Amino acid sequence: MWCLINLPNGTTSAVQCDPKRNSQECLEKVCSDLGIVCETDYFGLIPVRDGDSIDVDECSAKQWINLRNPLSLHANDRNHPIQLSLRVKFWVPAHLILQDSVRLLFYMQARQELLDQHISPSSWSNAAYISALMLQADGYKYDPAKVVVNLAVGSIERRQSRRPSKRKCSETDVKRGSISPVGLSEDESTDETKPKNLYQSYIVRPTFEDTTPEPMPDNFIEIIAKEHETLTKIKMTPNSAQYWLLEEISSLSGYGEEVFEGVTTSEPSVRCKIGVSPRGLSISKEEQPYSSVPFTAVKTAKSAKRLFQLTYVNEQHEEMNVELKLPNQRTAASLYRAITEKHVFYSCETVQAVVTTQFIRDLKGTIASMFNEDTELGKRYVFDIKRTCREVYDNSRRILHARGIEVSNVQPQCPQEQAEQLEQRLAAQTEENTKLDRLVEERITEAVTCIICADNVMDTMFLPCGHITACRQCAEQCDRCPLCRADIMCVNKAFLPPVLRTRGQTVAAQ
Repeated sequence: MWCLINLPNGTTSAVQCDPKRNSQECLEKVCSDLGIVCETDYFGLIPVRDGDSIDVDECSAKQWINLRNPLSLHANDRNHPIQLSLRVKFWVPAHLILQDSVRLLFYMQARQELLDQHISPSSWSNAAYISALMLQADGYKYDPAKVVVNLAVGSIERRQSRRPSKRKCSETDVKRGSISPVGLSEDESTDETKPKNLYQSYIVRPTFEDTTPEPMPDNFIEIIAKEHETLTKIKMTPNSAQYWLLEEISSLSGYGEEVFEGVTTSEPSVRCKIGVSPRGLSISKEEQPYSSVPFTAVKTAKSAKRLFQLTYVNEQHEEMNVELKLPNQRTAASLYRAITEKHVFYSCETVQAVVTTQFIRDLKGTIASMFNEDTELGKRYVFDIKRTCREVYDNSRRILHARGIEVSNVQPQCPQEQAEQLEQRLAAQTEENTKLDRLVEERITEAVTCIICADNVMDTMFLPCGHITACRQCAEQCDRCPLCRADIMCVNKAFLPPVLRTRGQTVAAQ
């Protein structure tokens, strides 16, 4: 059976899999086609169900399929291919990513989530810097002709409200190591005839959670262009720009977060959101302060049909209980799974058996298990996590080393440090040029000054020897040339070049 896999850059890859095998086989095949040797644990697959749009998986709360369960669970019939989406499931810092192909997938999804405002910068200056990094990562170099000045904010608002279109292609377009940035082909990234509203399509917007929202600066496009010019001056490569964009957004609101929304059982009219991110949980209710809960503060988490129960300890060491009614049983199970898997992945040393062995059975499997507890009939695993963050990194290093693939521990230099070094080099070069100009000025001044009085500018010529060595006043007092000692027959006025004459007059005035 064929599986169509939507990639973060809007392209589609097709792989052929056995529907009776686990879904892990499908993930490994598509990652192999993308040149990913290891680090597949960071990614997951999301089903695209009939009647859903291609962007259904772009919502914050994702319905990850379980890679330990058969692929046939997601097939409607044998005559149509299974449609899935490949997305980053566990977001890790850029310095832990060992392969360029993996970093590129991280960047492409981060880029789309920034434009869709799932990840929000902290300020307008931070937003401008992130936009410049995206431009550099997509292969664009700064060009002042492409900067739109005096752009009306209303036109930006209208353009930002429209999501960028996605391009689909066949499997032949997605070859090993040939993933291109979203919305850009290889030809477009180097084309000199770029639209003049290029910067307009790279605008990202900050979120002001604890402060009063600030309006977009009128010269926001020019601020982005200035940041982009700095990155171009320091000759930042697209790979380095991808690295620093991931490092920059790792501390932003919404980074790697899945948000589940429901109503509290005690007050059905009160909406409550629970966000699950690499740093822990965030709980927000209507007209109540935002609460941040680290994984270590969570005591219990349970789901039963549409209900989800959470018990945690707050900063005042008080035990708090939250009970939500979610839209459906699948969403409640996804919230329970997200909390458990992210806690294990980011906070634990290893995956314990109590997590890997959890499973449920369907009705047929439950009846069969009454007679044989060891039967696999109807068994469906709850979690598919195999390694923690530390274990994935160590295992990937071993695999790459065994295959002879060199892993560089040298991180790209920080753009701010590069910019500072560039400014220092330019300042040193300017100072050196100033010293050189001053030295040339002094030498020219000496060359056009009368060698007798050392005050006035040379303006006479001795004949017949032709030497120009003195001013008019000193020349009238000489019988012989001061240089060659030849007899002077007459003295003529000499006309220096305009530049020397101007400098000589300046010296005489001083």
